[in-house]
Amino acid sequence: MHVLVTAGATRNPIDAMRHISANSSGRTGVQLARAWADAGCEVHLLGSPEAVVRGEGLSTEVFGSTRDLMARMERWVREHPDGAVVHASAVGDYEVASSADTKIPSGRDEVVIRLTPTPKIANAVRDWGLTGPYVTFKAASPETDADGLIALATKQRARTGSDLVFANVLGRIATDVALVGDEVRWFAARDDAMHALVSWLTSER
Repeated sequence: MHVLVTAGATRNPIDAMRHISANSSGRTGVQLARAWADAGCEVHLLGSPEAVVRGEGLSTEVFGSTRDLMARMERWVREHPDGAVVHASAVGDYEVASSADTKIPSGRDEVVIRLTPTPKIANAVRDWGLTGPYVTFKAASPETDADGLIALATKQRARTGSDLVFANVLGRIATDVALVGDEVRWFAARDDAMHALVSWLTSER
């Protein structure tokens, strides 16, 4: 099975020097990619610069902005429509309305930046022709309770056409993970949920 794993955070530019990003190292995606490679899958890791460094020894490709990640994912899916996609990256939902090619000068009393929504990558993957397994990730806001997390993951699964949603809550990402598919499975430890995900995808071959 060909498997695409995305990992790490996008970097949406503000100007030629600065960017908006998320607090994501890509460690989870890299760990999953290694596990599937060890199981005999043909794995391609599409990651942030930090994630790609962690993925040394794997087939890797670096992404930058949300739009760059989207283009690279679409190219891979169209080349491997019956492959599997595990979309674990932290995708920036907003971008600067008109990012400049120059650097905003320092020393200003105030800098006002207007943000506009980026395309929803997760919603487009099935439209690119993917027929194989598809896993998305959901990190909910810290105040989300268990029922709320399941509701969010269920909506995401329906919206994206993903087979499974790996769902957890910010601030508690190492514990209380739910794999939401046709049934909901709870895991007290993130590593246990990751092992279950690896086993599920391997069994889909």
